[in-house]
Amino acid sequence: MVSFSNGQIVELAASYPRDRATDVPVSVAVSLRFNTALDPETLRHIGLFDEEDKEVEVSRSTDLTNASITISPREFLNPDSNFTLRGSAQVNAKDGSELQPFQITFRTGVKSFDPGNRLVFELETFDEARSMTTILFGPDRRLYAADAFGHLVRWEIDEAGRPVDKRTLLSDPRESRQYIDLEWDPDSTAERLILWVSFSERLAEQNERFYFTGTIARIEFTGQTHDPDIRERTLIRGLPHGRERQGGFDTLPHQPNGLVFRDGKLYQSVGSCSSSGGPPNWGVKEQLLSACILEIDYEQIDKPLDVHPGSGFDPFAIDSPVKIFATGVRNALEIVAHSNGRLYTSTNINDRAGPGDGAPDHPDIPGDQNQLVKDTTPDHESLFILERGRHYGFPNPVRKQYVLHGGNPTPGEDPFEIKGYPVGTQPDAGFAPELMFPIWQYGGTSANGMIEYLPAFEHPLRGSLLSCFYSANKIAAMQLAEDGLPVRVDELRSPRGKLPFTGPLDLTQDAESGIIYIADFGRQSTFGSDGSLKLLRPVFQTSRPIKNS
Repeated sequence: MVSFSNGQIVELAASYPRDRATDVPVSVAVSLRFNTALDPETLRHIGLFDEEDKEVEVSRSTDLTNASITISPREFLNPDSNFTLRGSAQVNAKDGSELQPFQITFRTGVKSFDPGNRLVFELETFDEARSMTTILFGPDRRLYAADAFGHLVRWEIDEAGRPVDKRTLLSDPRESRQYIDLEWDPDSTAERLILWVSFSERLAEQNERFYFTGTIARIEFTGQTHDPDIRERTLIRGLPHGRERQGGFDTLPHQPNGLVFRDGKLYQSVGSCSSSGGPPNWGVKEQLLSACILEIDYEQIDKPLDVHPGSGFDPFAIDSPVKIFATGVRNALEIVAHSNGRLYTSTNINDRAGPGDGAPDHPDIPGDQNQLVKDTTPDHESLFILERGRHYGFPNPVRKQYVLHGGNPTPGEDPFEIKGYPVGTQPDAGFAPELMFPIWQYGGTSANGMIEYLPAFEHPLRGSLLSCFYSANKIAAMQLAEDGLPVRVDELRSPRGKLPFTGPLDLTQDAESGIIYIADFGRQSTFGSDGSLKLLRPVFQTSRPIKNS
């Protein structure tokens, strides 16, 4: 057994399902969390085996720190059967230390795969482009997408709903611009296209703006539809983000992410600058505008607004066009304005390998919080209903928020608790567990792009939230109850079994056909070199249109 130089053993810290679990869904994606970052090249030595000790074909993916690993079977597992997951000493930490071997056994439930029609879609791959981060269907019945290398592209849509005749609209010659979201202006029409984009710069000079390249811009297309004039105007610049290397490329682990319009305002999620609010493991500490949801009165911005910390910008000023709407949102790729009147986001939580990625020091708790809250924290990936002034559990000392998730307020089991805190540690003010739904229990590892499915015809999933579970290589359907939270979480499927994704990051829809288009980014370890673009065609069809759709 090999240990770190500081004496820490390289070992498995937590798993879902847990050892000896029963009634595990046949669609399970196994989540493993280790106490340090692992070498992705050695993950092939973690294997899943059936009752006859035959290895099950799986895909393996990692989070940003390489400490959280997802093992996804290529096909649904056999029901009412035993499975064993094994990790050997051939798995290495980043520093070359060997993993302490482990074994997890579990038994699947008796319910086998029943395709039905509600969840079944036929999949087609229509483009092999790599590293696509965002995709959006247009009011002009064209498909738009953008990537992590500064390309904004467009396809025509043929009569069968397939994208054809790809065209590059914008191209960054430095390949520095990392797009993360596209959103149509509420006033956009097929004749007047106005597209809002969110991006940051992967490549930048190491000056005071190195960690503050987050930008929101407005793009208007005019003139010829096949060769339009493109005018881009920056609305906001200077938003914060971290930095790291992924798959051999400079990239941005969390950046200013999703955009959505509602009631005359623009909302954006801005990711955290660190794993857990403490040490600046991605190069910069948390900022006033990090790990939060912004509310933007965009019609009041007539020239680029600089929100860099050195600009003097104050989001709390009465007349500020940019205000903080909600806090504690670690890394939300997308925001959805649902037809039920609520704002939703699905959030990626933790990515924490150990003390170096730990929680901030609480002024009322003695000692170093990195030693107090030192274990790898549990998975808390969640769906949030976003409400003004509420807090969703990610600490930010700049805003005097110090407690990770729900703290540890009582000796019993508390919502989203962190057991490393002393009993009596209260969550930060405004903490909203009643607005948080734990999707990690349904394989929701690295929840990212999300839409409300709204085909223009009757469909059993109409009104459900569809979310990309990136690390689990699947798309989930969340049917909502009257209180706005999910009543069930299912996985979209093909008529033959699992849908083959390598890292679905974002999705969009054509309401007329019900087709879903997906940016399948690919693996983080290769920075999306195995990515592609796919479509899902609903098997369930009806001729009954939705009135006033």
